[in-house]
Amino acid sequence: LYMPMQYVSALVEDGPGAAGGLKLGDRILEVNGTPVEGLSHGDVVDLIRVSGAMLQLLVISVTEEEAKHLEMDARPPPPSVPDVFERTSIPLTIPSFAEETGPTGDSFIVYEIHISGEQTCRRRYSEFDSLCSVLKRQFSAVEFPKLPTKWPFKLSPQKVEQRRRQLEQWLDTVCSVKFLSESAEVLDFIGANRQE
Repeated sequence: LYMPMQYVSALVEDGPGAAGGLKLGDRILEVNGTPVEGLSHGDVVDLIRVSGAMLQLLVISVTEEEAKHLEMDARPPPPSVPDVFERTSIPLTIPSFAEETGPTGDSFIVYEIHISGEQTCRRRYSEFDSLCSVLKRQFSAVEFPKLPTKWPFKLSPQKVEQRRRQLEQWLDTVCSVKFLSESAEVLDFIGANRQE
């Protein structure tokens, strides 16, 4: 019985990893002499990041067929791999919500998004869900936080308030990653691209 191993899921073409002989699907055993079997992805990445100018990996190479068998995504990396560790801070809040009635008489909740204390837009839960789906498709290598669960029934005021807090936390987490907060999808969603 073996602990789960982290593997090489992306390589920059002509980068040092590819030049050093790494291949997609290689299983990582050690980083600079430190065994990494059973460590989380984040822990392995941290060991790699603190390596400085010299990085030594001990890996088990697998064939392309084995990599597919191990449910490894063998697609080539995107042209530019975003830095998921670069953080930013946007003074973003969802301080309130309101119940609205649509043209067909159905009622729904809208959440008011504020940047630096100014309301920029109002969004329904379904719009948060759509944004999450778009971001997951566009940035498939990023692990996104989970949205609060869709509820098929009318929410009580306490549940709506709980959802407001959860959506605010979700959006703040997404916007704390610099390349995500600068994406057109997120800027449009939070109303940062609106015309004055």
